[in-house]
Amino acid sequence: YNDGRPHTHMSRRLVLVAVLLVALVPASLHARDRAVLVYPREHSLFRHIFYTSHQRALRELLRGRYDLDIHVQVGTADAIFAIDVRGAKLLVLSGHGGPFAMHFAGRSTRTLDSSDRARLTALFAELDPTATIVLQSCNTGRGFAHLVKEAAGPLRHVIAATGTVPWDGLQITSVTPFEATLHCREGARKFDCTVRF
Repeated sequence: YNDGRPHTHMSRRLVLVAVLLVALVPASLHARDRAVLVYPREHSLFRHIFYTSHQRALRELLRGRYDLDIHVQVGTADAIFAIDVRGAKLLVLSGHGGPFAMHFAGRSTRTLDSSDRARLTALFAELDPTATIVLQSCNTGRGFAHLVKEAAGPLRHVIAATGTVPWDGLQITSVTPFEATLHCREGARKFDCTVRF
């Protein structure tokens, strides 16, 4: 039956149906993935390694895809283990490092090492099951990254370096899915020193 008047009742019903459908879509389909970035204590006025334009550019690149949770001037293991990483798809730990530890309070004091295995396992268990963990640090790929991979479990990915990483050594090669390359430097030679587990 058509009396020539606009079908306002039908239009209202269609709008109501559309609103209900949007409301019923799980929030997880709208949510952006989380990325947690941790930076160490660095108080030098000159020659910054972690608080640089390169790191700002990396964060802006990530911001297009992730909700960023950035922690700066972190210097202790307790501070790291207090960070909320629940559900994060990406965790970047930045600090000085060596084959067996990461240093967040300076180059000489270990912050994370094999004595933190249980706490690392508990921290990584809070991440998304397929999260990527990046150790933005020198030489961790020679040993410490293996411990991190063991603590992270079989489905989570670990990216680390086997040599000395300069201030601009981390390059993001893919945001989705996340992938990165670490370039190391020995004298004038710069090379890909990435290890992936």
